[in-house]
Amino acid sequence: MSTESNWKVSRDAAFYLNVSERQLFRLRKAGILVAGTHFIRKFPTANSSLLYQVDLCQKAIQEASSRNVQTLETAEA
Repeated sequence: MSTESNWKVSRDAAFYLNVSERQLFRLRKAGILVAGTHFIRKFPTANSSLLYQVDLCQKAIQEASSRNVQTLETAEA
């Protein structure tokens, strides 16, 4: 059993997930990464850094990227 935590700070999570820290922000804003599930604040203050549950984040990103192409296209024909 590994004692290493799966909660990572933004920089480490971005490296592990192979995305930028800015992309993590975009994923949060898009609702792909959900507060309380995929990320939490390190301390209960608004300016506290975020911790990411990298395994759950990876699953959410994979699910978001594997959506049906037809549902992603807009009907502007």
